[in-house]
Amino acid sequence: MGEDDTQNDDLSPSYVGADSFLNGVRKPRDQLTDDVDIGVLGVPFDGAASRQPGTRYGPEALRRESGWYGRSEPQYNAGTGQVTDYGSIQIQDCGDVPVVTTDVEQTGDYIRDAVEEVATHTFPVVLGGDHYLTYPSFTGFSQTVDGRVGLIHLDSHSDVYGERDLHGEHWHGSPMNLIADSPHGSYETHAMIGLRAFEDPDFPSFVDESGLYVDYARDVHDRGIEACLADAIDHVTASCDVVYLTVDIDVVEPTIAPGTGTPEFGGLDANQFLTALEYLGTCDAIGALDLVEVAPRLDPTRNTQRLGAAAVSRFIESKFM
Repeated sequence: MGEDDTQNDDLSPSYVGADSFLNGVRKPRDQLTDDVDIGVLGVPFDGAASRQPGTRYGPEALRRESGWYGRSEPQYNAGTGQVTDYGSIQIQDCGDVPVVTTDVEQTGDYIRDAVEEVATHTFPVVLGGDHYLTYPSFTGFSQTVDGRVGLIHLDSHSDVYGERDLHGEHWHGSPMNLIADSPHGSYETHAMIGLRAFEDPDFPSFVDESGLYVDYARDVHDRGIEACLADAIDHVTASCDVVYLTVDIDVVEPTIAPGTGTPEFGGLDANQFLTALEYLGTCDAIGALDLVEVAPRLDPTRNTQRLGAAAVSRFIESKFM
């Protein structure tokens, strides 16, 4: 192998190395080919965060913790009842997208171009980074798709805010508003799961008028995560053949995953979260995934990034194995 073809040694302990996600081959994205199953991109950027920074360290932490899951020999996953074999799929970690720490929009352009390049060849997995990245990532992915793209969104916040005096137009509270205004997006093809934060007073009427689908955290606890996701998928795929999945780690209860900048109590537990990603992996329409808002330095236990890596691995096992 060349210098850029590095892959973690299968004989190494799971805590060694981890310079690539799920022990995938590390190559730049211009060496991506159509036979690769998954192309991973990191976005170490938190310049659009409104409260606690630190998600710039998310991709590095997720890669490190993912070494526990991406073993190439077959293993029986007692949590799912399935045999997993990462040796049967090709994962290429394309490294990090260039970022400009003081320029949100320039960084967004880099994200858009990178995701479009990866999506041209394979299934993109984007590791954040703050949630603003979903807007350029969705846009880049959508440029490889004909027609509108649906959006399934796990989060404690709606992120539908427009321009704010304090934050401007491009911040991590605005990506869903920006997506809805884009040529490929629409609230009518958008479903949110897990909301429980404070929203504008007219948010319920906005949901009714916009055609947005919302199941709040209280609905998940009452109805069950699978029932909520089934309805969300039905809503989004009623008029879209392709779906983008965005997952904000703060959808999880912060006593379980405290390493995030805007924690909200009353969230999904670990089992609900892992079940959600496993269930969503069975949705054939989903063509791209991002996991955002992991701020590892806010969690000395490292549980937040462990759970994030576990959730992405559940999705991949469900979708590709």
